[in-house]
Amino acid sequence: MKRIAELAVRRRWLVVVGWVGFVIGVQVIAGVMGGASYRDTFSLPHTETASVTKLLEGAGLNNQSGASGTVVLKNKDGKFTSSPPELKSAFTDVCASGNHVAFITSPWDLVDCSKPAADAEGNPKLLNSARGSTAALITVTWENDHYEPEFFKGVYDELKTLRSDSLQVEFTGPAFNGIGQSEGSGSSIFIGFAAALVILALVFRTVAATVLPLASALFALVGGLGVIYILSHAIDVSNITPVLAELMVIGVGVDYALFIVTRHRRNLRRGVPVAESIVNAVNTSGRAVLFAGTTVCIAILGLIALGVKFFNGMAVATALAVGFTMIASLTLLPALLSLFGLKVLTRKQRAAVRAGEFIDDQQVGFWARWSQFVARQRIGVAVVSGALMILITVPFFSLQLGASDQGSDPKSSTTRVGYDLIASEFGVGYNSALEAVVSGPGAADEDYLQRVSETLSDVPGVDPASLGTMPLAKDVAFVTFKTTTSPQSEETYKLVRHLRSDILPPLYDGTANHIYTYGDTAINVDFASVLSRKMPLFIAVVVGLSFVLLLIAFRSLLIPLTAALMNLLAAGGSFGLSVAIFQYGWLSEPMGAGPGGPIDAWMPVMLFAILFGLSMDYQVFLVSRMHEEWLHNRDNKRSVVVGQAETGGIITAAAIIMIAVFLGFVLTPGRPIKIFGVGLASAVFLDAFILRTALVPSLMHLIGKANWYLPKWLERVVPHVSVEPADEPVTVGTATHLAVGETASGDGDGDSGGDGGGADGGSGGTDGDGGTGDGDGGSGGEGRPDPDPEAGPGLGAVPTQGAEPAREPARS
Repeated sequence: MKRIAELAVRRRWLVVVGWVGFVIGVQVIAGVMGGASYRDTFSLPHTETASVTKLLEGAGLNNQSGASGTVVLKNKDGKFTSSPPELKSAFTDVCASGNHVAFITSPWDLVDCSKPAADAEGNPKLLNSARGSTAALITVTWENDHYEPEFFKGVYDELKTLRSDSLQVEFTGPAFNGIGQSEGSGSSIFIGFAAALVILALVFRTVAATVLPLASALFALVGGLGVIYILSHAIDVSNITPVLAELMVIGVGVDYALFIVTRHRRNLRRGVPVAESIVNAVNTSGRAVLFAGTTVCIAILGLIALGVKFFNGMAVATALAVGFTMIASLTLLPALLSLFGLKVLTRKQRAAVRAGEFIDDQQVGFWARWSQFVARQRIGVAVVSGALMILITVPFFSLQLGASDQGSDPKSSTTRVGYDLIASEFGVGYNSALEAVVSGPGAADEDYLQRVSETLSDVPGVDPASLGTMPLAKDVAFVTFKTTTSPQSEETYKLVRHLRSDILPPLYDGTANHIYTYGDTAINVDFASVLSRKMPLFIAVVVGLSFVLLLIAFRSLLIPLTAALMNLLAAGGSFGLSVAIFQYGWLSEPMGAGPGGPIDAWMPVMLFAILFGLSMDYQVFLVSRMHEEWLHNRDNKRSVVVGQAETGGIITAAAIIMIAVFLGFVLTPGRPIKIFGVGLASAVFLDAFILRTALVPSLMHLIGKANWYLPKWLERVVPHVSVEPADEPVTVGTATHLAVGETASGDGDGDSGGDGGGADGGSGGTDGDGGTGDGDGGSGGEGRPDPDPEAGPGLGAVPTQGAEPAREPARS
């Protein structure tokens, strides 16, 4: 790390130009390749969904399993007596538009886009004849494996032109999810950066220190997105990936830079020269960044262990973006810091440093007092904070996995309006789409299909009037039906499981036939089942690798174990709040996420991967400073108190930035992203303000020296890769603070360490036995307390009085 930092400082312009070239290069390459090519692909091995997909492919019916959407027509002038005259030509245009549409079905026509001249009779059940024939449905099915949003958007653009004063046209169904709403997350990014800018300005109170963390994060974000665009042409990357990458990079990027800049500023105020201060900051806080960032990447890449194709590209792309963020923090940031020199300090602090008025390591203020309070009241703090976390986690145990339907969309969206129209005109269950897929000789046997229909009609929850048979091939047929409950209802999920386990097996057991339950809700049931089955392996991989990484970093058994338990508790608390808000519906409607509904099946695993990584960030930063102190004094109480006092303020400031960034994504269209934003923001809040502030330090006080225990046999096996660098001298109390090209602006010779610079040997740091000078002024005199704003509210330090040489490089 030291060599990397020294190279970044020495070749700062080369590093900056290299990053600029990299960002421009990847964006140009991505542009030449036509931008991003996102694809949402699902593979659910060993499920009925996978079996039906394979069955349809074998029968040459691939397009029957393609994406689908529903267009809702409402006649404002009365009832439909025939097909609207403009509909036929609209269908022709859609088939010829190049949007890979396979079939279009209306009450009047069935259009096979591969055979446009052979139109067939439509499905009369798509007209609400029982309620006055005032509404009609059109189902659009895309070719299999064509899930690109641009195709769905293209059909939407074609058919929305049918709207008129007499004809209302709305769009709903899976393919049109989010259609017509504002796209992208530009406003969320702007809000995130604006919030970070304000908070950094309040913490640092100088332009350079405020801008540099944002600059580092911005370079990482733009470069990372360019790489994701390129990567999307090589592997399947979901269209939600760039939003997740933006969310992660802004959050962790600003945080990583914040920790390094804070360490650098403290070093400068202790009298360390600029170049040496940067190297020391990267060699200490930068190591923590490296370990924390690696843990985040491990957690995200753990998604691959789920074996669900949907996650693979998302995990790789997001981990790459976080990786670029780490690299930017460890290379670009030190290069920029060397260019700004002392300008990262406020004017008052620069004047104090040039005058030789340095701070020492004594901690005072709120965080010093709080850390002492936690040490004294460790049992009470542990009980109260632990009970609070458990209470917040309770709603998690009523988690309902599924997929929220478009009844949870914003009220003004076309998907929500269309959903509500279907519910009011056809019945709430009409938004569901289920089929009993008959495979075998019974598919061509009308009597057998009739038996299947009659059996289904007697099942509670199935709408008998909706049943219909659809022979597709010699050995494949659909028995379609609707439910009496909404697609996202738990009752519908129970119905699917009931059909599969109890109702349909007696119809095919002992025969050459098989009957599968298929459709959107059935796919969601399978998705949840696969994730639930793989979740133990996923958690074991993520927690296990993180445990090993922290074991290597801190050479302790209990530190990584405590970290894993606390991170699980943070995730549980976040899930609990997410369930209360979005499943119970306590605040989901005001957020534009519709009424309460199930949590998407893939959401918990994604949240867990990201939350576990983010939680480990603060654990690494907190415990690394405690470990640093432990290595020097072997006093557990002092180590925990000093570590918390020195990192508490900056951890909470970093958390506030990350919370503001994540909450900005609540404004992004789409319920999943809102859940992500709230889930991550709440996890960071609980982590920084309860776990790392109260529960973790109180437990470490209770555990005592056993925190740092490592068996001798394990000591010999574990490689020596530490968060803390080896002890080496750091020049403290010198006036060689200026970056290359910077000229002194102080009065007299004090700025350059001369003999008369405000103190006899004051800032020179080499005269006399005191290490920083033995005069009455400068760093040797009795100065006034100098607040240290970046250490948090009320945390400051007093100038050195007869200062001693630094004992180790890692002290802040």
